[in-house]
Amino acid sequence: MLRPLRSLFLLTSAMLGLLPLLGHAQMVRPLSSAPPQPPAPTTARRGQALTLPFFDDFAGQTEGRPNGQRWLTTGGTLINNRFARRPPSKGVATFDGFNANGRSYGGVSSVGATDSLTSQPIDLSGLRATDNVFLSFFWQAGTLVGPPVAATSARPVGLYVDFLDDAGNWREVSQIRSGGDTTNFRFRAVPINQASYLHSAFQFRIRVFGYQYSNRDAWSVDYVRLDRNRTAADSSFRDIALSQLLPSALQRYAAMPVSQFNANPTQELNTRTRTTMNNLDPGPAPTPISWTGTLEVLPSGPTTQFLTGNRSLDAGRGGQQQPITGSLQTATVPVSAAPKLLRQRITLLSNETNQLTLPNDTISRVTELADYYAYDDGSAEATLSLPIANTGPATFYATRYDLNTPDVVRAIRLYPMATALGRTVTVAIWEDSNNQPSATPKATKSFLIPASLPAGQAYVDVSFDAPVAVTGRFYAGYGQASSSQFVEIGVDLNNAPPANYFFINIFNAWNSISLATAKSPNGALMLRPLMGASPITATASATLAASYSVYPNPTTDGLVRVEGRYARATVLDALGRTVWEQPTAQAGQALLSLPHLLPGVYFVQLTLATGVTVTKRLVREQ
Repeated sequence: MLRPLRSLFLLTSAMLGLLPLLGHAQMVRPLSSAPPQPPAPTTARRGQALTLPFFDDFAGQTEGRPNGQRWLTTGGTLINNRFARRPPSKGVATFDGFNANGRSYGGVSSVGATDSLTSQPIDLSGLRATDNVFLSFFWQAGTLVGPPVAATSARPVGLYVDFLDDAGNWREVSQIRSGGDTTNFRFRAVPINQASYLHSAFQFRIRVFGYQYSNRDAWSVDYVRLDRNRTAADSSFRDIALSQLLPSALQRYAAMPVSQFNANPTQELNTRTRTTMNNLDPGPAPTPISWTGTLEVLPSGPTTQFLTGNRSLDAGRGGQQQPITGSLQTATVPVSAAPKLLRQRITLLSNETNQLTLPNDTISRVTELADYYAYDDGSAEATLSLPIANTGPATFYATRYDLNTPDVVRAIRLYPMATALGRTVTVAIWEDSNNQPSATPKATKSFLIPASLPAGQAYVDVSFDAPVAVTGRFYAGYGQASSSQFVEIGVDLNNAPPANYFFINIFNAWNSISLATAKSPNGALMLRPLMGASPITATASATLAASYSVYPNPTTDGLVRVEGRYARATVLDALGRTVWEQPTAQAGQALLSLPHLLPGVYFVQLTLATGVTVTKRLVREQ
């Protein structure tokens, strides 16, 4: 039985949703840094101006910088499908408060300009005010982390729109001041009806003003449209779009060891995968719509159709955020020792022909079966720190894991934020005691997190002196001695363990808590037990290795293609240190984006579906 919370815990207010300790907050916090953004699909400035219509709902690209065909790529805005709440379509542009290199714009108390989203030049010459040209977009104040602070006269936190006139001057034409709350997406239309804007190199810019240190004052925009023959109320579009991020293909975990999955595959597959669809068509008649869902085992199959459905979808607000659900337990997943990826995909059969909107008809997610457990998807939306105190015993967090077969834990993988670099933490494994961690750890290991990590590496691995045998149920976590320093670890706000799976130990008493914020019901600490006595790897034969290649080699821009099918990629430096790990969402892709690599010699390690690894030498030149 869990002990009741002590009286020294007080309910937090506003966005934090956790428990203060002795006047110091143990809390989910906004990010103060982010990984560098990968290159945009097109990074060069266009040589020819765009023409109307201009449209982008950010659904047709992977996470990173805006598409250089339509936008300048230097404003720091992040294209993503994980920060916004209930967007009109999958993919939004989030003004996350960090530049393209993932760094803050200013110090802890700095307030000023942060991210901007600027269009490529658009040819509006020959148009007149009577052509009713409007720029429109949907906007949201705040993210899953919480709301921006309220604007004041001295601190005008908000989102602003500027137009470039024919003299080359930016003019502010619209502003949305923060009210201090997180909004649903709302519509804004701005007329382009002055002659000075109707020229051959017109541009528009959306920018944000707020705190410059963290992503506290973040905003998002979606469904950006610029066209003629419109009105200020023209918020609808002939389009049906998918929006909500898919959950893991697994019932409890975002990833799990393939050996544990194989022991009970039917139990582990998710019984309720889910997304939402939005009808942006003006109607008025309901729209019949069908959809399918598939689960593909990568890299070699099979593919199972686990879902079909259809319904009439009302026009307007009545046809928005409508759920599509299905069970993956009918899907076929081979029970083999090889690591594999499960890619689920839901596709609308909308019969749409507009090439601009077709990308938002499909949404997918990849789940990895390898040699580790995870409740997180590899991306941090917030951070968590242990309560700080100058005296007292060490404080620990722990997360529960349920085994299908006995195993060993060889290491703990952590996602340290900037405040954790150069700090010492202790990872630990506990056995179960009445549905909570035991009083004494079964194994511990102290670790000094490096003062800096190689570019592209987000996690660190802390290995135990010997593999720790576990059976049934165990708990993995980390802690630190009493300290006045925050040591922050990443938190994923789009995924979470089941209820009563996350614990904190203060003054030698365990209590169940959740990583909730005002706008996210729960979250997952980015901590992953690595299972098995050794990683699932084996060296490829010379013949097999010769069938793979990476090119161009040398590379001058870090964009490298892989010839040959593989499951995941890692890049090592000349000393064998991991400098880049392929994001799960990009696993197996032919193109590796490695612009952060400094000139030198590297090794690209490709893990195949069989668990065999192929290593290729790569040279990065100036």
